[in-house]
Amino acid sequence: MTLGIVVCIIVVLGTYWLFRDTREPPVIEQETVEGTLPRMANLPPKEHVVEPLAPPSYPTDAPLIEQARNALREEVDAAEALALARSFPEHPERADAAFLLLEYAADSGNPEAALEVAQYYDPLYTGPGGSIRKNPEEAYEWYQEAIIGGQEVAGDRLEKLRQWVEEQAARGSGEARDLLKEWK
Repeated sequence: MTLGIVVCIIVVLGTYWLFRDTREPPVIEQETVEGTLPRMANLPPKEHVVEPLAPPSYPTDAPLIEQARNALREEVDAAEALALARSFPEHPERADAAFLLLEYAADSGNPEAALEVAQYYDPLYTGPGGSIRKNPEEAYEWYQEAIIGGQEVAGDRLEKLRQWVEEQAARGSGEARDLLKEWK
């Protein structure tokens, strides 16, 4: 029985070896920009690779909040987000649109954006804040990020915020007392 199996294997291998196609596939000339290149006939032609287009510019009449959302959808980098936020003209919705971009840039590690985000949360900041609620804890956290990133002015603003928090704690604010416990 084993001899029969061995004979079958030899017959199958011999048949394969005798009938296998040892011919090279024909070479076809292919026109390219640089000249003519040979390519194997049994290979599909290379597809033309299209370079991605630059992101579309946003219409200047589009609402600022939509411009910010579109930029984030298109995955702008932190520096581009910061630049776009700063380029928005004065407008009632500017603060909210800019905040979206600034928070993204700050989350990405941009210390300039961290400083600006901290200001939105800082109860002492008198600039436009849009619909962003003042939150000294968030301001503290973002000022810390800005300081770590080398934004020296953040240290001054953090000191003023600390004085404000101490005043609030002296007036009986439990949140202010809790924040002072975390303060370094």
